[in-house]
Amino acid sequence: MDSLAGAKEQLKERYAELSKHAQYQTVPESLALKLGVQFEVNEEWRGDRPRYPSILDYARQHAAKRILDVGANTGYFALSLAEDIPEAALTACELNSTHAEIIGLLAELGGYGNISVTDRPADLVNVDTFGTFDLALHLNILHHAGHDFDKALVPDREAFMDYGVEYLKRFAKTTTRMVFQMGYNWGGNKQLPLVPVKDQEGKVRFTVQLMEKAGWTIEHVAIARPGTGTFPVEYEVISLAELLAHSDVQAYLIQRYGEVVWSEFYQRPLWFCKASV
Repeated sequence: MDSLAGAKEQLKERYAELSKHAQYQTVPESLALKLGVQFEVNEEWRGDRPRYPSILDYARQHAAKRILDVGANTGYFALSLAEDIPEAALTACELNSTHAEIIGLLAELGGYGNISVTDRPADLVNVDTFGTFDLALHLNILHHAGHDFDKALVPDREAFMDYGVEYLKRFAKTTTRMVFQMGYNWGGNKQLPLVPVKDQEGKVRFTVQLMEKAGWTIEHVAIARPGTGTFPVEYEVISLAELLAHSDVQAYLIQRYGEVVWSEFYQRPLWFCKASV
């Protein structure tokens, strides 16, 4: 690499390339300050910074030293964790070659020697072949099965639950704990909902059923609420038992967090899970 200026231009060029999941993530703040480059996103629509504190807390709580970020995009979470937990070894799994290159460039520029990047697809064939980890981030990938990968295995919405159960059963061979998030529109198509967008209780019941069948224990769940600080949205972590203690989960969520007014992305809970076997 000839110079920092040249590397920054290369990053800008790569980030400008358009694809289905392009321009989703910012650069971690400390790295952005160091490099003098940032890629802004509309955090009223979606964002990673509001989700990160609870993910970092979970990783630290369980002393995670081997962390896998599946579908790492441009590396916000992997890079952030590499800095905040320098003793951990991070593996960023990213099939998009441009995004994988961005992660590699940012890791090199930031001096993060504890990140490796793989382009192995996180499909059903490969989901248990990444090695063994203490913690994996599996964020907003699974609902794309049948569209972006494993098309023959998930021909319609009705096939999704059985596929998801088998997928997550196999993934339990890879990691002890998982931070999981999914969209509830199959393939991201609003015309093909797995659960109606405003049915918050339905999302809870659907995900609990999915995890129980797949052999995972949900330890906590994080729900988005209006932000009180830097971000328009923040996440509050509560126990699953507390959530399910209410006979009308939908009413409880509305009472606690108010009527949902933000984007579909922020209506996806974060699930903190432990493999049961």
